[in-house]
Amino acid sequence: MSHFLDNVLHLPEYQVLNAVEKEDGLHFHIDPPAPIACEECGTVGESVRFGKRDVAYRDLPVHGKRVTLWLMRRRYSCRACDKTFRPSLPEMVDDHRMTRRLYRYVEKEAFNHPYAYVADTTGLDEKTVREIFRKKAELLAAWHRFETPRYLGIDELYLNRRYRCILTNLEERTLLDLLPGRQQDAVIRRLTEIKDGHKVEVVSMDMWKPYRNAVQMVLPHARIVVDKFHVVRMANDALEKIRKGLRNELTAGQRRTLKGDRKILLKRAHDISDHERLIMETWTGAFPQLLSAYDHKERFYHIWDCINRRDAERALARWIDEIPPGQKEVWKDLVKAVSNWHEEMMTYFETDIPITNAFTESINRLAKDKNRDGRGYSFEVMRARMLYTTKHKKISQKTKESPFMGRAITTYSRSLPDVEKNFGVDLSTFWED
Repeated sequence: MSHFLDNVLHLPEYQVLNAVEKEDGLHFHIDPPAPIACEECGTVGESVRFGKRDVAYRDLPVHGKRVTLWLMRRRYSCRACDKTFRPSLPEMVDDHRMTRRLYRYVEKEAFNHPYAYVADTTGLDEKTVREIFRKKAELLAAWHRFETPRYLGIDELYLNRRYRCILTNLEERTLLDLLPGRQQDAVIRRLTEIKDGHKVEVVSMDMWKPYRNAVQMVLPHARIVVDKFHVVRMANDALEKIRKGLRNELTAGQRRTLKGDRKILLKRAHDISDHERLIMETWTGAFPQLLSAYDHKERFYHIWDCINRRDAERALARWIDEIPPGQKEVWKDLVKAVSNWHEEMMTYFETDIPITNAFTESINRLAKDKNRDGRGYSFEVMRARMLYTTKHKKISQKTKESPFMGRAITTYSRSLPDVEKNFGVDLSTFWED
């Protein structure tokens, strides 16, 4: 019977003395191996037993049942050095009173399930699960070092009922980090941690002043570009104000129809189908102020089609001067925004490639999907899952850098490992998880 139990437990160093099943799971009484030498002085054959007691250790669940190992924990006295000691236990993590295999299991499961679920299935305290996860996340954070981007994106994600700050590599289209909040101090601390911050040439962001203040303080050499999608979105908001202002002139049925047709009004003119154009012309024909607002919205979008800053400056000035009569209040917020962020908006037309956070919107949607799939995840788990369990974009350098003449002609020999660059979490792999 004992031999059968030994095989069930798969801990060959231990002798299984007994086993019993109770309502709270399976319990095994096991005897650890006797020490070969004194753990204080190293003398062999001079250790004698000096008391014992049962100590509970947790093990992997078996068939959905919790497992508790009751170790016959012995003390020994050494006749050579006259000291007492408890021998170390093979395959056990003494700090958490569990087996090593359970510790590894918790490390993995804490990334895939809420702490409370892992604690309930294993019989561990939820604080213990959280601590194991924290240590693993810190280890992974130290292991994964991302390359400093030339073009840094700073955006936000509304996750777990709070706005979070997202850092991205716009050139490589990768995710670099996710911060608990978007407060200026938190952003400053994180930007300060960027290795080789002088390599950041351009930073794209929405019109959130704490982001601008943080970049100006930590990366004063970097040029700031306002993400155009956050700006042009305000033009749609202005058009929505005009649409909503028409409700008093409409019947209940017309209000419902216009609300349903709002997506057509928010589309760009070149994206509207022939059928949608007929619908839009019906509304704009009946309400000229809606037509003038739509045309003015389109003109604002066209500013971003300019090929240089000079043309964009002129187009923006004309757009402000030609706001439709009676609509200055509607466009006031957008005019104020382009005034407060004028330099950052115009810098968009001076970079060698279009700088936007457009792909960050994909991260937002995918992160929200992950969060819905795992309700109950803490922010720390969500961040670790996104950063450390999703495939990274890596490139191995095949040539050796010369400290004297730059890039060498010869490649590494087989005896030397390639230098690997990690650019962060590959956006395309979000769909694979």
